[in-house]
Amino acid sequence: MNLTPVGDGRTMKKYFSMSSCIDDPRRDDDAKMLPYWKHVFEHFAALEGMDLEYFGCDRAAYEFKLDDIIFKVLEDPDDGYRSCLGVIEYGDQSDAIFFRHSLGKVRIETYNDEAEVDEWDSIKREGYRLVDVSDGHVWLEFGTDNTHDYYPYFVFRHTPKQQETGV
Repeated sequence: MNLTPVGDGRTMKKYFSMSSCIDDPRRDDDAKMLPYWKHVFEHFAALEGMDLEYFGCDRAAYEFKLDDIIFKVLEDPDDGYRSCLGVIEYGDQSDAIFFRHSLGKVRIETYNDEAEVDEWDSIKREGYRLVDVSDGHVWLEFGTDNTHDYYPYFVFRHTPKQQETGV
């Protein structure tokens, strides 16, 4: 696994694109943003394993809300044909629409798995999941998937819970 040191001795997992992981970014704008991205990564990584209130996501904007923090997941377009998880930003302002009341408590979990071809034709997948603490439902999954280990692509999948009917 490719790991890059960050300030407090932890490492940035390879789930992020090269532009946010290495000290020699491909673009000048990335070089200016690298300290900020490392700082945000440290905050996000510190939340792993904690129980947080989930207020939904805006799939079009790649944003989700945990407690009072709005996270925006940015895609790295790579070369126009391939893409991957770029960086995560956060704040408290957004034009996205979230639920007023929490949908439930979730835990941030990482995933890095190789599977049989799934419903999205993915073989290798890595990134993050927001998993419901009460029943294990995966509300949100974002990261990078690979088709036949050749074609990486960015994913941001929100899966609402099915409504139980009283029939």
